[in-house]
Amino acid sequence: MDKVLLVSGWILCGMWLLGVGLPLVVQWRRRLPRLAPAIVEPDHWPSVSVVVTAKDEGPQIADCLSSLLASDYPDLELIAINDRSSDETGPAIDSLATTDPRIRPLHITELPSDWLGKNHAMWCGAQAARGSWILFTDGDIIYRPETIRVAVSFALSHRLDHLTLAPSMLTGSYAESSLVSFFALIFAAATQSWLTRLPTRHIYVGVGAFNLVRRKTYESAGGHLPLRYEVADDLRLGQLLKRHGCRADMLLAGSYLKVKWQESAWSTITGLEKNGFAGFGYSVSRALLALSSAALFLYAPLGVLVLVSGPSTWGFAAALAASHLCYAGGAVLFGASVRVAPCLVPASAGIFFAFIRSMVITLRQGGVRWRDTFYPLSELRRRLYR
Repeated sequence: MDKVLLVSGWILCGMWLLGVGLPLVVQWRRRLPRLAPAIVEPDHWPSVSVVVTAKDEGPQIADCLSSLLASDYPDLELIAINDRSSDETGPAIDSLATTDPRIRPLHITELPSDWLGKNHAMWCGAQAARGSWILFTDGDIIYRPETIRVAVSFALSHRLDHLTLAPSMLTGSYAESSLVSFFALIFAAATQSWLTRLPTRHIYVGVGAFNLVRRKTYESAGGHLPLRYEVADDLRLGQLLKRHGCRADMLLAGSYLKVKWQESAWSTITGLEKNGFAGFGYSVSRALLALSSAALFLYAPLGVLVLVSGPSTWGFAAALAASHLCYAGGAVLFGASVRVAPCLVPASAGIFFAFIRSMVITLRQGGVRWRDTFYPLSELRRRLYR
């Protein structure tokens, strides 16, 4: 028994270091602020169309568009989409459009029955765009003036077709920061985004805050048409493009891109309601298997150390230390603080609860409500992009 514990503990520690720690170290070295000084700018700047989709984001849309208007990119247009908003989003877009000809407002009043709202808005924006590159972004993202210029330079110098930037998270309370940091950690571990550069189509990534796509590649893959009923639209866009042979990469944006993902700790949990279960393909068995495996991976070291003592448990002690180190490192990487390190267990329990809550609510109501529209579960399952 002691030998089994000894081997199991060190295997678990190795899994933490290689499966989570190594990707975080690589991504730390691949932050845009660190790479920016060495990026060579092109002789000719391609035209870029920024497609910003917003529904009932009146308080944020003006800040987002203003930060984009401050961009130093030389050939830029903004397609600002008001997707059936009932607040001041539309008037805010129209007001800014009168101050700068680079903003082209697009107001959507009806949603076709075979589309999800945001996906339809992005598709409409792409159809209206004139640029040779399209940047899909959300209406609550804050840009630095040089962000797009540096990102396009990186994409061109590395001959990419798709570049994703993961933003820094602006958080409020300590509890919110702990939850957001753990979600970022499992996103990094689940996607293994540091390997996105490999040509294999099975490793892909996409982030709604910043998906920069070469227009020809986007159109040859069918645009958002194959994804018209996908809740996880950003991630699936990365999958779609990779399947069509595109060269892709992901960097951490650092200070170049920021977002206030949620307003509180509780809204961090409720914010996963629509897409938590979607991440498992709306499969109960897959969701339970993944969550139970993750829980075992996280909590086994703590359980063993509580129940057993002696040299045979040293591997589990190392695994426990490695998990907290990875959690703290991931928090710093995505814009939080190392101070969240002691909250690994409660934060992970909170995010696991959020996924279970998403599954229960989706099953109970028979679908997903998103942007004031209800989508039946049977249709979401049938139209999944696989």
